[in-house]
Amino acid sequence: MCANSLTIECEVPCGGVIHQWLCFQDVPFKPFVERSRQYERAYLAWETVRKVRNPFFVEGTGFEGYFVGICRSPEEMLDRLLQLGQGLLASNNRLYRYQQRFKSQLMKTLCGEIENPQAVAVWADLLGATLAKLRCNVHTNLETYRFQNETYWTVNRLPFMQYRQRDNKLEQVYRLGMFKMCSNGRMPLPLDLLTGSDYDAGLVVSTIGRFGHPLVREYLHENSHRASAERT
Repeated sequence: MCANSLTIECEVPCGGVIHQWLCFQDVPFKPFVERSRQYERAYLAWETVRKVRNPFFVEGTGFEGYFVGICRSPEEMLDRLLQLGQGLLASNNRLYRYQQRFKSQLMKTLCGEIENPQAVAVWADLLGATLAKLRCNVHTNLETYRFQNETYWTVNRLPFMQYRQRDNKLEQVYRLGMFKMCSNGRMPLPLDLLTGSDYDAGLVVSTIGRFGHPLVREYLHENSHRASAERT
């Protein structure tokens, strides 16, 4: 199914926040990475769907894998994505209605303009809650279930993600299995053509996956654990 692989080299999402926390808490990097391995398969599966095995778009968001067999066209999938994004934005607007400054920090953190630790935690929680709901599709739709199983079959054979610390940054190298995809029916994700609230919703769904990165999840887990221990 997978003849070769695609190598990705880039900075770790929210790497500045993680690097500062590692230094401040004096957390050894290699054991921290090893503890994050428990989240790797899920993230690599997400990236596989987003970049190399998207059934609707040339490159998508990662959410599309939960709608295989449910949506039948890129246009229908785009409508679902925008609904998801609008729901996430509405959630933040309700929770932080009177915190305009923090809402601004949420969007800037989403876009990578700043790295606010509290905003990182909010986006990660929203992503986790959304995926928990969408997993129902895997259990109730056979096509979705098969698509996920086939994706994980390949992901489970990929090497571990590799990291390096450089100056105040964290960099990563990882591989994704390549699938033979039929290009008929797939189209570019038209985010640049969206306007107003649709653009904001598209921005959210196309970017929020970065908060599911293994190092981000392990950082949030350990930071929360340490904070709880300090309060007791």
